Amino acid sequence: MRTENRRFRLSMFAMVYFVQGIALAYFRNFQKPYLDSKGIDADAIGLLTSILLLPFVLKIFIGMLSDRISLFGHGHRKPYIIMGLLLALLSFGVVSLVDPQSSFLLFSVLIVAGSFSVTLFDSTTDGMAIDITPKQEHGTVQGVMVGGRALGAIILSLVFGSLAQSHGYRPVFLIIALGMLIPLFWVFRSKEPAVQDESQAFDWAAFKVLYQKRFVVFALFAIIYSVVSFGVDGLITYFMSNQFQAPETLIGSYGALRGIGAVLGAIGGGILVDRLGRRRSAIWAILLISVGAVLIGLSPALNVLLTLSVIWGIAWGFQETVFFALAMDLTDSRIAASMFAIMMAFSNIGTAIGEGVATGLTDNIGFRPVFLILAVLNILTFLTVVWLFKVAPDIERIRKKSST
Repeated sequence: MRTENRRFRLSMFAMVYFVQGIALAYFRNFQKPYLDSKGIDADAIGLLTSILLLPFVLKIFIGMLSDRISLFGHGHRKPYIIMGLLLALLSFGVVSLVDPQSSFLLFSVLIVAGSFSVTLFDSTTDGMAIDITPKQEHGTVQGVMVGGRALGAIILSLVFGSLAQSHGYRPVFLIIALGMLIPLFWVFRSKEPAVQDESQAFDWAAFKVLYQKRFVVFALFAIIYSVVSFGVDGLITYFMSNQFQAPETLIGSYGALRGIGAVLGAIGGGILVDRLGRRRSAIWAILLISVGAVLIGLSPALNVLLTLSVIWGIAWGFQETVFFALAMDLTDSRIAASMFAIMMAFSNIGTAIGEGVATGLTDNIGFRPVFLILAVLNILTFLTVVWLFKVAPDIERIRKKSST
């Protein structure tokens, strides 16, 4: 792909991830309270939540398809990104006309289509970033992408809360839909060859690394940590709505504060991972997640939950930073994009399990016991981390070597 003007490239990636943050703001903070307000059963909400994450589990196949097939002969990235953005525009636009209380199946189909659309342009944008970004700017472009997504989630959490409370959720879906048009200004202007350079082709033999013990242990870690981390994270706004009758404005405030905390946790986590090392950072992150889950589960009032939102965001952002750092350390450079996507897929499997099961359990045993169960379950995450560094002790040496 032709190297674009640096400012153009960075602004394009920022905008693509900004609209991803808009969609995630709805999925993460508002969908469960919205469906709960419509009288949808907790088990049905939990099932839909798990299904919504399946496209992200299948992200590896989207990446492989993009790597191997130039869509309509117009390139390996750009056509997929455009298709994803337009499909998201259509899905969220139509779902604004559907009442989940009377047409839950249709609502679910459209929302799942929206989730798939986000996955499509997310996965192929990652590929484009690798294709056209000089190696010395990888850190910069990742910062722009993560920052754009966080900014979208923070700003729109506040906007969505006010809109939903005063005008219902139709404007929320319309904003998400129309937002998908923003990155098209940049994507349409980008250029890429229809045929990839030979150096970007797959080396199928490299996939043998997936049978190594270190990868199997890491996959277990990815699943278990996600069950706990995302299980807790996905319940908080539902907890606020169901137990404390929190209005959408407060849910939006929570989303913004949590987003600020996540950005701080990610930036601070990046510094701490280099100073403390991978193993110590992972253990501290696990401890912070467990403490956060307990404190949230024991929260007696909304103002306490809002106070904890930034703290939880910091813990969650730190945990994510540790996970991505470990994933990068263990990735085989010959199949970097595919292997990284596979690792993310295992994490998304855990997220789907955690979100779905935890949400369903609240209908049977209540919210507070679920938060406490997830905190205790995090002991398994600790055990997998200890095991990982026994079968892959060179992770720390890789880090020290790369820093010298």
